[in-house]
Amino acid sequence: MIRLVLSDLDSTLIWQPDHTVTPFALDAIHALQAAGVHFVPCTGRIFRDLPRMFAGDESACATAVTSNGQLVYLDGELVEKVPIAHEALVAVADELRGVDDAYLVMEYGGEKVAVGADLGFVLAHPDNFWRVETALSEVPDEPCYKANVRVVGSFERCREVAAVLGAALAELDFVCPMPGTPHIDLTPHGFGKDHGGDFLMERLGLTPDEVCCFGDAENDLAVLRHYPRSVAVANAVPAVRECARWHIGRADEEAVAHALLDIAEATAAGRMPSFMGA
Repeated sequence: MIRLVLSDLDSTLIWQPDHTVTPFALDAIHALQAAGVHFVPCTGRIFRDLPRMFAGDESACATAVTSNGQLVYLDGELVEKVPIAHEALVAVADELRGVDDAYLVMEYGGEKVAVGADLGFVLAHPDNFWRVETALSEVPDEPCYKANVRVVGSFERCREVAAVLGAALAELDFVCPMPGTPHIDLTPHGFGKDHGGDFLMERLGLTPDEVCCFGDAENDLAVLRHYPRSVAVANAVPAVRECARWHIGRADEEAVAHALLDIAEATAAGRMPSFMGA
């Protein structure tokens, strides 16, 4: 039976333009929790973003894997944190100094800052995805748990920049999640959302067979490859569709919410969900 659900948010569970869950999806999460299943947002976003995305319902997101697995919360308490090495971030900033269309974005103390970029350039771009309001010349000397490279260009250009950085800096992984918002996720090498999933699984006394994960983008591959009960939405990128064991409808068809209801009913009945062929 399924006892733990790890779900990506953007374009997986959440699809509305305001990046919030629908009432139907929120009801499905509550049904899942009532059946004794732990629901866990498993996202590249930071924890502070989640209450707004869950319409103010903190009970739906109190346990979460955030920052692509670097920060893990259990019942609202931060229980695991893995920083990105400062010297590695300095190396990224140095590599980007000669790149006109990309810059480092970091999260410090609740504020997003651009490093090594002209603030006027950052603010002038119509898609300031992270709402950066501050630019610094150097990487701050304090722990960082969330960093991206923002690429002002096509998704193909995003992949080019990621390949250059990856070739130069083996201590980090550089992942371009999906088209639409060209950016590169930075994590310690070999590190991903599966780290947070395993931390919670072990803390809750569960096994991999009791975990179900949902995703759509390349930063979800770490969990989809790691857990046997992996699920892709129909709008997922090709690599995710090829990796996942099971496939459901599109995010904007509430496919994940319907799957959560299926899991809730199945677990309460002591069986596997119907979409898994049970």
